[in-house]
Amino acid sequence: MHSPGSNAPVTPRTRAEIPDAAAGVRHDHAVRKTWITRDGAEMKLRPIQDSDAGPLLSFVQRLSFGTRYFRYGRGNFELREEEIQRACRPAPDRCVHLLVLMGPAANQVVVGSGRIVFEAGAKSCELAMTVADSWQRRGVGRRLLEALIEASRRKGQTQMWARVLATNRTMIAFLLRRGFVVSDHGDGTSLKIARLAL
Repeated sequence: MHSPGSNAPVTPRTRAEIPDAAAGVRHDHAVRKTWITRDGAEMKLRPIQDSDAGPLLSFVQRLSFGTRYFRYGRGNFELREEEIQRACRPAPDRCVHLLVLMGPAANQVVVGSGRIVFEAGAKSCELAMTVADSWQRRGVGRRLLEALIEASRRKGQTQMWARVLATNRTMIAFLLRRGFVVSDHGDGTSLKIARLAL
């Protein structure tokens, strides 16, 4: 069982569903936050950048089997190089991707990753987020989710939703505490869908 904010959603997205990057498009930098944890670690929350490919790959490689399972649907999931590059260049009209990083600028480590993907022709966005195992239950997921909600509202979205594995009870409880309504997914009992009116 995994901690709140650690592994949002979700059912695995096929590789073709990962939004294409927009070459040369500037990122939305409106969300920038820093804080110090109770044990003195400095955290920074900001939009993903081209230079984050290495730290993001390292982040995914450090995730436990269980965390990968809840996030990607497979405990042995690995991101390919081209997927990492695309993730670091999200098209701003289709996606917002935020990272939580720890440590000095020259050697920052990713401890949280979250994104919202906008539905074409609608005012709703799909949520997906993951927090490193060692930083679960320490407020990282809460801050990341709050920033993603803020970003979705700035983009004019009226609903955020996520597909969650029914066995990910801790994630479901986390979303319920933050105002999401969770119901059965039409595809079967193995999935739940969580919705938040923005």
